[in-house]
Amino acid sequence: MLRVETLRLLADIGFMATGSGFSPQAECIFRAIEVAKPRSLAPHIGLALNCMNNKQHQMALDILEKKALPLEPENPIIRAYVGMALMMLGRASESERCLTAVARGDDEPAKTLATQLLSQLRQPPK
Repeated sequence: MLRVETLRLLADIGFMATGSGFSPQAECIFRAIEVAKPRSLAPHIGLALNCMNNKQHQMALDILEKKALPLEPENPIIRAYVGMALMMLGRASESERCLTAVARGDDEPAKTLATQLLSQLRQPPK
């Protein structure tokens, strides 16, 4: 059994890997965390972000809706990432509704992310 600190460190490495373009490595890390800790949100969020980084937006949305949200249906950070995936899929009105609800909430990190995404969503096309 892995310690919580070890799983947290692995998740951090996975997030750094996907953010740095090491997508296959990030996926391996998040899949391993998912096996070790199936009720954790970290691997699902990590896999979804990894998909978004690879322009697999529908796959990201599926992961968030089918794996992350069932674990914590009211989690605002998951809802913000759902809004992000919807935005990337071009589903602007759905994204705006989702992100607006998060932006009105009390969770500061989720609120900040939602507000930034809403700002991007509302910018006129160049």
